[in-house]
Amino acid sequence: MSFTAVWPINDEHDADAADEMTVGAPEDVDTLLTRLAEPGAGPAVIEHQDRELIVDTEGLLGAPGTTEIPDHDVAAAIHQGFGYLTYADPEHDYSTLRGDPASPEYRSEYVDFPAGAGVPPEVLATALKEFLTTAARPSSVTWQAA
Repeated sequence: MSFTAVWPINDEHDADAADEMTVGAPEDVDTLLTRLAEPGAGPAVIEHQDRELIVDTEGLLGAPGTTEIPDHDVAAAIHQGFGYLTYADPEHDYSTLRGDPASPEYRSEYVDFPAGAGVPPEVLATALKEFLTTAARPSSVTWQAA
């Protein structure tokens, strides 16, 4: 099993700067989180390769009904020492982690994480390792409506 993470890089010299990583083993999750903690790294959009694709009936990526898209929406970030994660799929409404009440809000161009949704990076790593091996919403963490 594997997932691919793609994230923007805030670079004043390159407005289109981004990075990408395929995660195929649990230790790769740790590498990914190290890279997401680097200065300028934005939240990663994560697509699990072992989940189904669904027809894009809303036309998010082209004419409605002509393109297949992932059946899930997952994003992860490291911000000010906290790990953040969002998740949605056909069985689960869009949600974030229930984290440390002291964790700050984190807003980006692609995804917003509310205050209190940040967890220690080790907790995020455990959740992403579970997602990697199960392709399902992690049950090792507590979720809240976004």
